[in-house]
Amino acid sequence: MQEDTQLIDRHLVEMLTLAGEYCINIENTENADPIELKSFLSKISPMLYLRGILFPLTEEPEEEAAERFVTQEQWENVFNSLRNKFGKEDLFNFLDYSSPSQDEILKGSLAELYADVYQDMKDFVYLMTKNTVLARKYASYDVKQLFINNWGPKLLLAQTMLHQIVNKQQEKEDLSFID
Repeated sequence: MQEDTQLIDRHLVEMLTLAGEYCINIENTENADPIELKSFLSKISPMLYLRGILFPLTEEPEEEAAERFVTQEQWENVFNSLRNKFGKEDLFNFLDYSSPSQDEILKGSLAELYADVYQDMKDFVYLMTKNTVLARKYASYDVKQLFINNWGPKLLLAQTMLHQIVNKQQEKEDLSFID
């Protein structure tokens, strides 16, 4: 039992560290250079995803401790800052293979995906700062459930699109060096 608790505690600390880093950088998007922001996101996204995969499933706490801390206004501010930084690269088309009609082309937004991930990460960070046993139990449960159903798939889609953008930029920089 103690070993399970230590494992969960280690995963909580690692997830909290990454989530905190992600949130701080997203909150400072307005001051960030667009290329550096994309570089940061292309590096932290797979790390967050890996933490989500490795995070253990926990039992749902008997008492309800669920709280959402990020307001609609905060989410919109993050979304608008990200959308401004991504510019014309924000919108993209994709196929959603999890939907019944897999041949339907959908529109996506990097800003929306990363703002949604921000909301889940910030709520996790806030819940962990309550520093009660119930809050930690719920944070453990909630971060994994949201990974499975929300931020995990969104992070994968965003990473796929961002990978193309970052590598196109890298190719341009490499070619300009040759000229």
